[in-house]
Amino acid sequence: MLKKDYKALVTANRFDLGTLPSCGAQTRSGGLCKHKGNLVNARCKRHGGASTGPKNPAFGKSHHRYVHGLRTKEVIAIRKLVAEMKKSLEDLIVLTH
Repeated sequence: MLKKDYKALVTANRFDLGTLPSCGAQTRSGGLCKHKGNLVNARCKRHGGASTGPKNPAFGKSHHRYVHGLRTKEVIAIRKLVAEMKKSLEDLIVLTH
């Protein structure tokens, strides 16, 4: 391939960033974001919006972020119950002596 043919091929297949819309999200200073947005929602990578979460939320042992289960709601409730029972038993022992 000749150099002029390559340049023609590259310019024909080049993506023009000037065609992208500006982000336009409101900044903390009150102005508008000047970064280029994407074609889907016209927001830049910084202001793309909050994630909607996983498509199929599965929690528990089958979830990919499950490590050990020591901080699940059930275990925390059981720990609080055990702590209350321990305190009441200690109070009972103090009262009997």
